Amino acid sequence: MDLKDTKTQKLLLGGLILFLILYFGYARIYSKNSQALSQKQMEYESILTNLKNVEMKAKSFESLKAEYEKLLKRYKQVELLLPEEKQLPLFLTQMHFAAQFSQTSITQVVPLGATPIDFYNANTFTVEITGSYHSFGNFLSNITNFPFIACVSGMTITGVPQETQAPKSEEKTITASFKLDTYYIQEGEKLKKVEF
Repeated sequence: MDLKDTKTQKLLLGGLILFLILYFGYARIYSKNSQALSQKQMEYESILTNLKNVEMKAKSFESLKAEYEKLLKRYKQVELLLPEEKQLPLFLTQMHFAAQFSQTSITQVVPLGATPIDFYNANTFTVEITGSYHSFGNFLSNITNFPFIACVSGMTITGVPQETQAPKSEEKTITASFKLDTYYIQEGEKLKKVEF
């Protein structure tokens, strides 16, 4: 390779000019815009990911809606056991029917008031009844069949003295006293249906 040859000089000069064009093009144009280009690439990938998420949610929306309707139906069934208000007349009526059916006598019902617990209130009563062991068991089984939740606690059972019993009578052999709790939902805690 002869450097004095004009053809070689032209090739070297052309190569040098091409190198300078590529170098300045990379330094001035590409590297300056490469950060913006990579940022746009990240934005594009983020938008694409969000689009895929929205597509997946749209596909599962109908199944979520069906599941919500199913759970709401189950909630309505459970809500019957936990009424929105005290329903004291219903409680007293149920107690009366339970005592009549089990052949016991309710001698005392004392309301102790409502106690707030989480999202519901507990309405507590002290109850005293007289009857036989079997009738008392029937009374308790009737309480379990109330159309709302009722909980018996703090039970004491005492025998009635034989002098006060009627001769050959098994009707009133025990006196039982206990606390009976009924529950109802607090104000503003009731689940409301969401429309889609």
